[in-house]
Amino acid sequence: MNKISRYTFLIGAVMISSFSACLKDTSQPDFSKNSPIIELPIGSSNANGSGNTIDAAFTQDEVPSDYFVNVNYAAPDANPQDVTVTLSVDGTAVDKYNKANDKNYTLLPAAGYTLASNKVVIPAGQRKVQFPIKINTQNLDPTVTYALPITITDGGGFTVSGNFGTLITVIKLKNKWDGVYTVTGTMNDTVNPLLTGSYPRTFQLITQGPYTVAIYDPGNNAFAHAILNNGGNSTYGSFSPIFTIDPATNMITSTVNYHGQTAPNGRSAKLDPTGENKFVMSANGKVPVSLKTKYILVQDGTDRTFFDESWTFKSAR
Repeated sequence: MNKISRYTFLIGAVMISSFSACLKDTSQPDFSKNSPIIELPIGSSNANGSGNTIDAAFTQDEVPSDYFVNVNYAAPDANPQDVTVTLSVDGTAVDKYNKANDKNYTLLPAAGYTLASNKVVIPAGQRKVQFPIKINTQNLDPTVTYALPITITDGGGFTVSGNFGTLITVIKLKNKWDGVYTVTGTMNDTVNPLLTGSYPRTFQLITQGPYTVAIYDPGNNAFAHAILNNGGNSTYGSFSPIFTIDPATNMITSTVNYHGQTAPNGRSAKLDPTGENKFVMSANGKVPVSLKTKYILVQDGTDRTFFDESWTFKSAR
């Protein structure tokens, strides 16, 4: 091989090595060690060693939600035999995580989940199986952020991962009306005619309870209602309606102000009974399609601003 050919070969080898490093899938288990380990690989490990976490959101429903935790056999070669892995709900892991990360997550209560078994088998020749869990959302408070800590207590004869032996699932609940909407409509301020509606607008409805949602304006990053002031962007301060919904009919039965019915600026909210005030739901009744509603901003006991809005569901939040 001549000098030029040797240089070309070396440069090509370096480029191939560099591209291989860039294309490495870091989400895959690390098989660099010869000794097999059993792990819960989904999530991100905290640098302070307080836990491996993942976020999950569930819509409240009478039917429990299916949830799965991956259990992994990490080794250069596939397992030659069935591996029975034992897992448990480890409340001490939540305490440790809260303390290390300045959080206040609540341990998911026993009524909030169901385990068919505390064991799962990784069949011979497979690397990963799913450990099934039922989340009993109807037994949970949507205003609380829960944590479900699953820990491997027995690796079936193999070493349990030090960093990925526990997975903490941070659980947030939503009711079925929660979501992102496109809002159009009209607004009539009877006190200041320079204040007009800011439509169309993207608003969110954020769960406040099993049957309540509050208007959140992501454009202003606040529980507020965007308006125009003489054509310029503005908001009504300390005003965001909370809708209470009848789950049997999807009718809005009442409206109050998120900031209190005696907000510092004297603003409260109430429903306008002349409106439809009803969600149209999908065929299975689980996803909103649209909402038509009328409500009123009350200022110091007087009906001041009248809203007449049409909401179209865009996506889950």
